[in-house]
Amino acid sequence: MSIDKLTVLLIWLFPIIFAVHDFEEIIVVEKWIATNKQDLKNKLPKRAAHFFENNFAMKTHQFSIVVYVEFIIISCATLLVYLNGFIGLYKWLYLGLFAVLFLHSFTHIGQAILLNRYTPGVLTSVLLLIPYGIWFYYVLLQKNIIDYSAILISVPVGIIIFALFFPALMKAASKY
Repeated sequence: MSIDKLTVLLIWLFPIIFAVHDFEEIIVVEKWIATNKQDLKNKLPKRAAHFFENNFAMKTHQFSIVVYVEFIIISCATLLVYLNGFIGLYKWLYLGLFAVLFLHSFTHIGQAILLNRYTPGVLTSVLLLIPYGIWFYYVLLQKNIIDYSAILISVPVGIIIFALFFPALMKAASKY
């Protein structure tokens, strides 16, 4: 399957923009959490505060391990779609991962609004992830590479992928 240059660009921007976004988080998250821990407990609902504390109370090097593995998975999915096109399992793996990252960008905005301050990842969400995500979906829809049902289906696919791997990845990284 031949893919035009714009689609190739959009496909390969995914791991690049993911990396830039997660670099923002890696650089600031440990210090930010230490500085804002008490305020998080006070402003977040109990379950959310407990989840946040258990899953994000890690050192920068531990968080970097998680990002590294996620980057490898996203890069492999990108390579598979680039080589094979948007077909079968490759399509769903790529679109599922993409949907999770795109939706994840909105959580950063919600966190910043809730806490009324900068939160790790909000800058790249607003400046890169959301504009890129909109552009990606717009172009692929216009070129009939995907349709709206593919976008809708990719959301639960991505959530399932995330739910299967992220907790184990966080647990493994916390041991280092």
